[in-house]
Amino acid sequence: MRIKNNGHSAQVEIDASVAPRVTGGGLKGEYIFAQFHFHWGSDSSLGSEHTIDGVRYPMELHMVHYKGSYGTLGEAVKRRDGLAVLGVMIEVSSNDNPALAPLATALLNITDAENFADVSFKHPLKAFLPRNVERFYRYEGSLTTPTCNEVVTWTVFDEAIAISERQLNNFRALKDPHGGMIVNNFRPPQPLNNRKVYVSADSSADSSTVKRVGLSLSIVTSMAVLMMNM
Repeated sequence: MRIKNNGHSAQVEIDASVAPRVTGGGLKGEYIFAQFHFHWGSDSSLGSEHTIDGVRYPMELHMVHYKGSYGTLGEAVKRRDGLAVLGVMIEVSSNDNPALAPLATALLNITDAENFADVSFKHPLKAFLPRNVERFYRYEGSLTTPTCNEVVTWTVFDEAIAISERQLNNFRALKDPHGGMIVNNFRPPQPLNNRKVYVSADSSADSSTVKRVGLSLSIVTSMAVLMMNM
């Protein structure tokens, strides 16, 4: 793995002879892993770009994939169904998250913008996902950074993973190109503009107690289990 302070987030890429793929779960086609990155707040009362039941988490992880049939990430961002992003909420725990530990430690060496560090990590990408990947929300939306292309099939997991305040503070110590601290690097929830947010059939939500994602009631639908091929 390689983690980079790109001036507005901590972004992670991997070197692999065959990049991980994600299929199933209602996705139309196979999507190839490109990178994952984080959004966080200046304190633990905010940071995530999605809310669930009105709850905002202190951090959110985004795993970005592009549709394999389009060949490249650059070509995929031009297509309406070009990207599939997995959104993982991260909540504060009293203990360090072992999966995040190598990345959080490496951040101490890349506080200045445009620096990067190699990270030895022998676990699969599933280590950064919640245990239950069958409960998730789905909608068609956009990238959350400029130019905000509306090309993303979003999958937001219902279950969060953990991080300690100590690990979070390593992210908050990163600097932008002007020497300021990288905090509150999230886009606030946006109006859905008649989009529908779906709930996986395996979610605990039902038609009388559907959860709220962002600003809209979710709609229960039949959906296959998301199959993580990582």
